[in-house]
Amino acid sequence: MDKEEMVVEVPFCRQCGREIQRDARFCPYCGADQTPYAASSMPPVQAGLETKNTGLAAVLALIFGVFGLWGVGHIYVGKIGRGLALLILGIILEWVFGFLTLFGALFGGYYHGARGLVAVSLAGAAIWAILTLALFIWQIYDAYRLAKYYNEYVHRCGKAPW
Repeated sequence: MDKEEMVVEVPFCRQCGREIQRDARFCPYCGADQTPYAASSMPPVQAGLETKNTGLAAVLALIFGVFGLWGVGHIYVGKIGRGLALLILGIILEWVFGFLTLFGALFGGYYHGARGLVAVSLAGAAIWAILTLALFIWQIYDAYRLAKYYNEYVHRCGKAPW
C-alpha cells in the first residue's frame, strides 16, 4: 500500500461532527459521504485556530460551580446557550432553593407549629443536596467532554465545531 492509498478512519462525521460507526459509508444524521480520505487529501488545519484546554474547562466549571455559577466551563468552550442555561439553573438550585430549603428546615416548625413541616423540609433538603451535587459533577464532566470533542473536531476537520 503506497502513501496515496493509506486511509484514515474517524469515528465522527466530517460534515456535522457527530459520532458515527467506523464502517459507516454515510452519516446517519446528516447523510454526508464518509468515504475515507487518502492520506494526502486530508483537509488542512486552519492556521491560528486554537484548541480548548480540557483541564481549564473542568477547573472553571469546578471553581465557579462551587459558588452556584455553573456553565462557565461551557461558555469557555463556546457553548454559550448551554452555559447560560446552566448558569441560571445553578443559581436557582444552589441559591434560591438552597436558601428556601434551609430556611424552612430551620424555622418552619417555629412559625407554623407543625413538626411534620420540619421533617418535610429536611427530606426536601436531602433531595435538593443530592440533585444539586449530581448536576454539579455532571456539568464539570460535560465541560471537559465538550472541550475534548472541540479539540478532536478541530484536529480532524480544521475548523471549530460550533
